[in-house]
Amino acid sequence: MIVGIICSAVAGAFISVQAAVNAKMNAHLGAWATTVLVFIVGLLGSLVPLALFGGNVHGVFEISPIYALGGLLGVGVVFCVMRSIQLLGPTLSVSIILVSQLIWALAVDLTGAFGMQQLSLSPGQVIGLMVLLLGVIVFKQSQAAALHQEAAPEATSH
Repeated sequence: MIVGIICSAVAGAFISVQAAVNAKMNAHLGAWATTVLVFIVGLLGSLVPLALFGGNVHGVFEISPIYALGGLLGVGVVFCVMRSIQLLGPTLSVSIILVSQLIWALAVDLTGAFGMQQLSLSPGQVIGLMVLLLGVIVFKQSQAAALHQEAAPEATSH
C-alpha cells in the first residue's frame, strides 16, 4: 500500500509540473505541436524502461481495442490540461481537474467499468467529494479576493 501511495504522490507532482511546462511550451509552439512533442518524448522515454525491464509487446494484438483508446485519452489530457492552465492558472486548473478525476474514478468504481472491481457508494465518499468540491470553491473565492486586494492599491496609485 505504501508503494501505491508514493506512486500516487509522485504522479500528482509529475502531472502538475508537466502541465505548467507544457503550458509554457504551448506559448512557443502552439497546442498541437506541444502535444505531439510531449508524446514523442514520452515514447522515447518509455522505450528505455521497456528495454531494461521488458514487457509483453506482442500482447498489444491480444487486448480489446477499447483499451487502446488510453493513448487517445492521453492526447486529450495533455491538450486540455495545457489549455486549462493557460486560461485558469495552475492552481485553480489542477483543483478542478482533481475534483473531476475523483468523480470519474468514483464512477468507474461504482460501475466496475473496464473490468475494475465494483464498489458500492458510501456516505463517507459522498461527504469527501462534497468537502473537496467546497474546498475548490472556497479556494477560488479566496484567490479572487486576494487578487482584488492586490489590484486595489495599484489602481489608486496610478
